[in-house]
Amino acid sequence: MYKELVISIIIVASIFVLDYITQKYTDNVINEAIQDLTSIKQAMKQESVENEKVLEQASDNYEKWLEYHKRLAFYIEHNELEKVETNYVAGKSFIENAKYEDAMSEVEKTIFVLQHINDKYSVNLENIF
Repeated sequence: MYKELVISIIIVASIFVLDYITQKYTDNVINEAIQDLTSIKQAMKQESVENEKVLEQASDNYEKWLEYHKRLAFYIEHNELEKVETNYVAGKSFIENAKYEDAMSEVEKTIFVLQHINDKYSVNLENIF
């Protein structure tokens, strides 16, 4: 009986530790992505938009997202991650065509989906019950 109790406690503790680690990583990744997207949005709001600079910034941000996507895919639904990726690609294509209003709309959608992922996978009473 004692052996089973110890094994059970170790398993439960492992679950909590791994959940804490994944939640911290997700928070960091999503906050960084949101900051990057916000800076892209601010660059597009300027009166004289430097298309090359904004496009380069969007491309770099997308490349970073692809790296994060590989790790996040282990424990986050692929459907949620695909929504983010789709919005990134659409926003980048609007920037390439200098359609900044449409690009800002896609950036806003991306930020919303990222915040939704963060809320959905955080441990709180709303998600438990």
